[in-house]
Amino acid sequence: MVKRLIFDVDSTLITNVSFNDAVISTLKELNSFSSKNLENFFKGISTYESIYKSYNRSDYKKHLEENMGIILPSSFLDVFFSYLKDVVPPKNDKLIETIDDLARRYELVLLTNYFKESQLNRLNNMGIGKYFSDAYGESIIKPYPESYIEACGNNNPKDCVMIGDSLSLDIEGALKNGLNALFVNTKNISTDGLNVTSVDKVENISDDIIKTLIKTR
Repeated sequence: MVKRLIFDVDSTLITNVSFNDAVISTLKELNSFSSKNLENFFKGISTYESIYKSYNRSDYKKHLEENMGIILPSSFLDVFFSYLKDVVPPKNDKLIETIDDLARRYELVLLTNYFKESQLNRLNNMGIGKYFSDAYGESIIKPYPESYIEACGNNNPKDCVMIGDSLSLDIEGALKNGLNALFVNTKNISTDGLNVTSVDKVENISDDIIKTLIKTR
């Protein structure tokens, strides 16, 4: 019996957005903008998880400083988060309706490799943050087994469903650790030959699809 749905955030709940303007605005406010710093900021973001197993402010700041070759002020992350909260798609009534319906049937939480504060700020800005009782992935990131188990809370993994857009992080990682998994194929990836249940967007998730996952395992 499914009790908890565990959602990834970026490219799952939040789709078709660009972080470029948020990064540019942050660097400009901190008087650190240049095309080179912009490029190296994104490089730092993309390589962080290959070095660190968790997200914490000091490591994140240090890593970006090393990539850009500059010292960022202590206010850096607060400034960045203030711009990131607006990196969301236009209001989506169908998405809100779907999440509301699922929240009436299951406990909803997040498992997202980033800072809890920032991700919840963004989901609140979309009108869906209130539906999620907790967020994981800051203290230990996917694909480390502990992240999936932690996100299950007090529930047995077999009573939980991981929902996300990454076949390796969200689907394979969850299945290896005893959870059920639902692939949100927002990037139109070929699933030929893969034994995976998928939808093309969160708005198409239904209670029937969730129940089917259990029947096929």
